[in-house]
Amino acid sequence: MRGYKRTDRLAELIREEIAEILVSGAVKDLQVGFVTITRVRVSADLSFADVYFSVLDGSWGYTKRQLEEHRVAIQGFMGKDLRLKRLPKLRFFEDRSLEHVERVEELIRRIKGEEEGGSDS
Repeated sequence: MRGYKRTDRLAELIREEIAEILVSGAVKDLQVGFVTITRVRVSADLSFADVYFSVLDGSWGYTKRQLEEHRVAIQGFMGKDLRLKRLPKLRFFEDRSLEHVERVEELIRRIKGEEEGGSDS
């Protein structure tokens, strides 16, 4: 089995760290609802970390603006714990994959319902 690349290990550390920062309320003015950091991808040169998040209440735009406005503060807290020479710049992206899964499941339920309803004839 091949070991993880450095970028993969760093991405997981960043994901865990940002999740902890959001839960702890460390960034005082950051006001977001229930946000889940779903994954992080770190560029090969470690200059960027693309952070993907999901929300339950549909406040995608507001949440993204809040995260971007407080990016520097979030990076500051990360820097204290991760102790890297150079911290990747955070970029935030919506992860709507859960919405797609729910939509597919709904379509499957409808199809099954139509098949069951049609078999009575």
